[in-house]
Amino acid sequence: MRARHTVHIQRPEPERSRLHPVGSTRKRSAAIDGLRVLGIVAIVAGHVWSDRSNDLARMGLYTWHVPVFFFLSGYLWAHDRSLGVEFGKRVRTLLVPYGAWLLLIGAVYGAYLWANAQTLHVGNVLLGGSYMGAPFFAFWFVTALFGACLLLRALQRFPVWLPWAIANAGLAVAYLAPAALTAVPFSLGVAVPAMIFILAGMLFRRIAPKLKKWVAVALLAGSAALVVTGLAHPLDMKQGDFGTPVISVMVASAISAGLVLLLERMFAATTPRAARFVTGAATIGLAVVFTHSAVILALSIIAGDLPSVLQFVIVLLVSWSLAYLVSRTPLGSVFTGAGAAPRIRRPGAG
Repeated sequence: MRARHTVHIQRPEPERSRLHPVGSTRKRSAAIDGLRVLGIVAIVAGHVWSDRSNDLARMGLYTWHVPVFFFLSGYLWAHDRSLGVEFGKRVRTLLVPYGAWLLLIGAVYGAYLWANAQTLHVGNVLLGGSYMGAPFFAFWFVTALFGACLLLRALQRFPVWLPWAIANAGLAVAYLAPAALTAVPFSLGVAVPAMIFILAGMLFRRIAPKLKKWVAVALLAGSAALVVTGLAHPLDMKQGDFGTPVISVMVASAISAGLVLLLERMFAATTPRAARFVTGAATIGLAVVFTHSAVILALSIIAGDLPSVLQFVIVLLVSWSLAYLVSRTPLGSVFTGAGAAPRIRRPGAG
């Protein structure tokens, strides 16, 4: 009787076997990869424009650009995977690139500071998470995602209500005492409430095939209205800020769900060449997440205060070009977390 009420026995739809994250040798969805690329572009844009105190950018981007990656982890969740397999996979795809870029960027930045009679705060860098400053702004996200996935995997043997209860308890702490979450190294405290988005993605995966085409528009339009009117404040998960209690989490999940539906429809008629390009960009996208803050910092040192649009374009081009070049080296998988090149599935393909 107990097994019927656990997360473990929730079976994915048949289509799930063709939707796998970075590094899989199975078929993967060009639409989901397109959403990954969109999310990475939004993260870069958020760091470019938020540094200029742009409230519009925070409203339009911070509400969803990080939650969507947790949501996709739930949407693609493999329910029959063991904790050991999950650990090994997440170490390879998340922690190994984390360590590689931490050492490389830390060495270069440390040398620059030393040449300018300054020192790198090694202790803060080693603690990760909210303790990190430039040029490590986005590193927290990777360890938080790692922690959230491992925690949920460890809980899948228990009744289905328990992960939801723990995630909501984490949200309560975030609303009442966010500093308690951010004080935990590597943003592992933030990982607990962030698990709510993985659970939302899992739930959405079960109902997505039954939804009509207009639902995507309704989800995105309704969410936009709540954000614009100020009823749903933006999230800043790194700082333990989950926005307006309950509403912002629901809006972030709704936007993520709406984008999944929208991109599945948009990519239904895409060409194989376009699908391969998008998937290629998504496969090396983690390297962009790690490096773009360093590129932003380097630009500010070299070129001063560039126009924001020009800075955004340069950061995207340099970060993705660097990721591509690194991916072509023998250490490509170390820095990108990607394994063998996957086969690509377009939405609607068999």
